[in-house]
Order: sequence, then C-alpha cells, then structure tokens
Amino acid sequence: MIKKISKIILASLSICFLSSCDDFLDRNSLVGLSEGNFWKSEKDAVMGVDAIYHANREFTNSIVMYGMMDDFTDISYQSFATGLTTGVFPANASFYSTSWGIFFKGIYRANTALKNIPGIQMSEETKNRTLGESKFFRSYFYFKLWDYFGAVPLYDYPMNVDESYKARNSEKEVYDFIVKDMTDAYQLLPASYGQSSKGRITKWAALAMRGKAHLWAKEYEKAAADFKELMQKSDRTLVSDYHNLFRVAGNNNSEVIFDVQYIAEQGNGLATDRNYGNARGATSGSQRTRPTPALINAYEMKDGTPFDFKNFRNAQGTTFNPDNPADWTDESSVRKLFENRDPRLQKSVVLPWSTFVGKGGVEYLYKFPVVTSDPQAYVPVWTAGSYAWRKFVETGSVYVLQDNMPQNFPLIRLADVMLMYAEAQNESAGADQSVYDAVDAVRNRANMPALSKGLNKEQMREKIRHERMIELCGEGQRYSDIRRWKIAKGVVDGVWMTEFTGVKIRQRGFPDHYYLWPIPQSERDVNPALTQNPGWE
Repeated sequence: MIKKISKIILASLSICFLSSCDDFLDRNSLVGLSEGNFWKSEKDAVMGVDAIYHANREFTNSIVMYGMMDDFTDISYQSFATGLTTGVFPANASFYSTSWGIFFKGIYRANTALKNIPGIQMSEETKNRTLGESKFFRSYFYFKLWDYFGAVPLYDYPMNVDESYKARNSEKEVYDFIVKDMTDAYQLLPASYGQSSKGRITKWAALAMRGKAHLWAKEYEKAAADFKELMQKSDRTLVSDYHNLFRVAGNNNSEVIFDVQYIAEQGNGLATDRNYGNARGATSGSQRTRPTPALINAYEMKDGTPFDFKNFRNAQGTTFNPDNPADWTDESSVRKLFENRDPRLQKSVVLPWSTFVGKGGVEYLYKFPVVTSDPQAYVPVWTAGSYAWRKFVETGSVYVLQDNMPQNFPLIRLADVMLMYAEAQNESAGADQSVYDAVDAVRNRANMPALSKGLNKEQMREKIRHERMIELCGEGQRYSDIRRWKIAKGVVDGVWMTEFTGVKIRQRGFPDHYYLWPIPQSERDVNPALTQNPGWE
C-alpha cells in the first residue's frame, strides 16, 4: 500500500474533485508537476487539499454498488455479488485491500498537506481552513479504518517506503488520535462558506465526527455534549420534504452537514441512479441493491402502531398471505397494505401498485405480475417480486449520463446527529425529555406521532435503533450501527434474502469474526508487523 502511494498525491492532483459549483471545479491541471515545484503558493495549498476530498469521493464511489454498505445488513441486499452478504469473503478479497488503500491514500495526502502548508506564505484565513480540512480528513479516514478494521498503524507524517512498517496501534490510541484531530479541525474551520465553496468541510462536520467517535467508543456523555452543541449552535435545520433530501433538487440543503459532491460529467458523477435504479429510470438502472421485505414490514402504521399482515385481507376476504404470489396480484388489497403507513416508506421505496415518475416525467404504475410490454408500466429489473429503492433514484430525471448523476451523497445530516444525540443521552442519563425531543423532531418531520411517554432506557434504546433503521435506510449507516451494537449476527446470520412474495433468493451469513474486517493479506505480506484480526488467520 505505502509503496503505491508514497508519491501518489502529485500524480493524482490532476483529477482532484470536490464541489458541484462551477467556480470550485474549474481547476487547472497539475500534470507534470514535481514535488520540488509544488507547495509554493496559496493556490498550491488549496489544490493539494482538494486532492484529499477526491480520496473520500473515491471510497464513496466504490461502495455505491453495495447500497452504501446496507446490503451487508438486514434491510437491503445485493442482487449480484455475494461475499460479505453470505459470509464467505476471504481475507485476501480485493474489497478489503481497496478500501484500506483508499483510506491510507487519503491519510498520506492529508499528512503531505499538513507538512507543507505551514511554510507557505498565504492569508491566515486560507491557511487555517486548509489545515483544518487536512486535519478533518486525516481523522475521518482513521475513523473509517477504526470502524472497519479496528486497531491500525498511526502515521502523522507522509510515509516513505522505509517508514511504512509500523505495527498496529491500540484501538484506544486510534480513538484518541481521531478526537485530537477533530478538535483541531473544529477550531480551525469556519462555520459556513460562500456559494463558490459549497461542499467544503465546516467546523460542524468536525464536531459531528468527534461526537461520532465518542459514541463509537461508548463515551456517551462526551458524545451527547458534542451533538447538543451542534444542534444548538449550528445553522443546520431539518428540511420539510424527506424525499427531496435524496434528489438533485435537494443538493446543498440545510440539513446536510457533510456530503460528497458530484456533477453531471463523465467521471465526476454518482452511480446511485443506476445501482439503486430500475428499467424506467433515466439511466436504465440495474437494481444492484434492493430493500428487503424485513425493512418494508418494519415501517409503522401512521398512528405509530406496528404493521402486521394479519390485520389485512386479500381479494378473497381471508388473511393476506405475503408468501402467496396470488395475493400480490390484487391491486385493491395490496394498496391497503401500504396506506396509512409511515410516509417515509413511499418516499424511500417503490412498492407494488405504487407509481414512479421516470423518464421524461412519465408516471409509471408498478403492476404485479410485472408487465414488461406495457409502456405505462413500471418495470423493475427483478420481476419475480422485488421492492426497489426510490431513494437516490432521480424522479422525472433529465439526466441521462449513466453512472454520473449530479446527486450529492450525504454522509452526515442533522437527523442522524439528532438520533445519535438521543442514543448517547439515553445511554448516559436515561430517557429524559431531551431524548424524546430529538427523536420526536425526526418523527414529526415525517408526520409520524411522538413516542409514547414513560419509556425506560431499554425501551427507548429499541425505539432509537428502529428510528435509525427507518430514517437512514439506504444511506449506509446501518452496517456500522449493527456491528457496534453487537446485534449483526442476530439480525443477519442465517436469514434468507427473499422476494416480497416469500420466494427465497440467497441465505445470508455473518460469522462471529465479521464484526471486524481482516487486515488485507497483501498489506501483511509487505509489512510483517501487521497482526491479523481474530478469526481471519
């Protein structure tokens, strides 16, 4: 890994990318530059930092096909690839080494910037900002490594080949390193930017990530304090339309705290419209990722009570049987299943007998059985009984460049922070009023009723976990959640992926050692000091 990236920043700066704003994207090529004539000016500092953003974008791109990691959980599944979904990925799988390499590439770029920026004559404002951005991303990449791999080597300098053979630091040391860097970033970064710099890291992103590190470390009081400060002092507010958060029209909205920015340009767009999308979408999607019946059945009724098929009747007047394909063919009875449900369901998922506005603004109806010959029919890629994502699939899109939609992808948004605050505060002090206020704010935005009063800590914990699953589905948060909560094996292992008709597709697997990824064998071959995680030897 280190051999590959020891001078990678200079070779890769020509493809650095950050914001969807034209001014920010209009960068001169750096092809042909050498380290000796770079890092001389303020412009060099800005361009060098922009390359760090590109590493983050590279990782986001690489996991889009995995439903932002939710495909490795109980709420969505991978149509093609198996690996992590079935519990058979070997330690030498390229998925692990690619992720490891991207994270350390970003760390190398951040360390290079932090080494060189202090010596450049430039405005104090830009110097502080670029140093803050570098600190943020160095700790962010270490957070990702810590989350997935556990203990990893810490480098706070650009790593030459002969300096790249460190042993793994402890998880506590990695956590402390992340917290210190995020604290520095919080102090250096501005609270907001002008239009030409939309998408750059703010102090609120640093505060959110520091709180997230505290939460992952079970330092609940510290986590709650960070999230509370962000909620009280930042300019971030929940947007009124949940669906708009996941469309191009919702880019740079008031709720997003940290995202990855894209434009409709070959190589600079996002591939969710195809990997999440369908045959009637703008880019003829592949539906590589699909929501599970378990997710859909978890959406509450609009009055807050649980959904249960036993409360519904089929066309013959008997109890609706989801495992009987014939029951799904009756439009009237199927529609009743999804009426008066949590409104986020229809805004997140394309359901049988619902509509989808696709190419050219045409409204299609998802008939079942699927009628591929009907020009007015919605056509999923998988026709045997598949739910499909509505999230991140552009509605009525005018964009047709496959794999390159100008849809920004949120990595942290205010609703996530509110639910993390509720979790941290509940674990620290119990279900006090501030916990109710945070969860209810997220539910109220969705037009769902407030939680019942009188919940104890354990009951509130389950409500918060349910709310995170529903609110953040398809955004990749659940994979880390179920692993840090130590419930992944229970909700994934041995469970069958099925169509909504009950037809079995593939059995899932989550062995005990899957709570951490393996240290890539290719890295251990280069650096013998790297020990392996338990169960992967």
